[in-house]
Amino acid sequence: MGVRMRGGASWGRAALLGVVLTAGLTGVAGAGSYRVKAGDTLSGIAVRTGVSVAALRAANPRLKSSDAVQAGWELTVPTSAPRAATPVKAGTYTVRAGDTLSGIAVRTGVSVASLRAANPRLKSSDAVQAGWVLTVPTSSAPRAAAPVKAGTYTVRDGENLTVIARRFGLSVTQLVNANPQYRGGKAVWTGARLVIPPRTATASRAVTVRATGSRSGRWAWPLPGYHAISSDYGERVLDEGPEMHYGVDIVAPHGTPVRAARSGRVLESRADFERGWGWTVVLEHPDGWITRYAHLSATLVKPGELVVQGQPVGRVGNTGRSTGTHLHFGTYLRWDPRDPLSLY
Repeated sequence: MGVRMRGGASWGRAALLGVVLTAGLTGVAGAGSYRVKAGDTLSGIAVRTGVSVAALRAANPRLKSSDAVQAGWELTVPTSAPRAATPVKAGTYTVRAGDTLSGIAVRTGVSVASLRAANPRLKSSDAVQAGWVLTVPTSSAPRAAAPVKAGTYTVRDGENLTVIARRFGLSVTQLVNANPQYRGGKAVWTGARLVIPPRTATASRAVTVRATGSRSGRWAWPLPGYHAISSDYGERVLDEGPEMHYGVDIVAPHGTPVRAARSGRVLESRADFERGWGWTVVLEHPDGWITRYAHLSATLVKPGELVVQGQPVGRVGNTGRSTGTHLHFGTYLRWDPRDPLSLY
């Protein structure tokens, strides 16, 4: 016999069992630790615990040479892993545990070569030590670096994607989209030839969603009538530097009802300002999929509640780590991030 749900729908025993089994994936072994489960990935664990992959590697020596994790491992989860360190004062940066010279270059938006030139102790080695205060040059790279020919550029010593993107007035996302071989945070090497796409405005773009909701009919768009995407899934650059964006940002007016993409059970409905989500709702679906609706102005459901596809679960807002009124829509398969637009 099925369980009655809001909206008159019912959910059978098998579906409920799927939810119960999936719910076991959200457990943490203990404060400051996480026990790896079958099917986990390092990036998925990073998303779940709210820290970066780099922070997990720094706290777990066995991960420093590989992203592979094994079921049963108990990983240390750092209690404080800020995404971007704030300089002590203008023009300086204090090295933190786990930092690398190339990572500092990405955070501060300058090249490795410029950091070496401004800090004599780095001229003979890339090694940095926690506590060092480095000088960050305010103008590190020549602005007038001409491409070898129209539409291409040869990488110079010490440069990274952030430096090159800023030089040409692009976002890292635009640069990586034109050079897909560097997706996933892969480094560029001196002498590599990059494709430089035409400079375009970073205005919202619209996506087309079929009336059925998805190619299989299983997914519904969370904001019917609003399809403008202001930030895609993938690498992007904010004020504090480059980061992976595990979802899409959909532009809609403040207060617009946000609807469940699929039927499921409410895992979270709360204010999560610690991780930047603001007011957020997380739904768990019977086949291992999980959806997140973040930066809301209000939540309309409670943890443990069963919801049906299309049911309002919150309202569009601008809470948490947000740059404007929009919905952050994220999709995960057993907490492994997936591009939401690949499902429609």
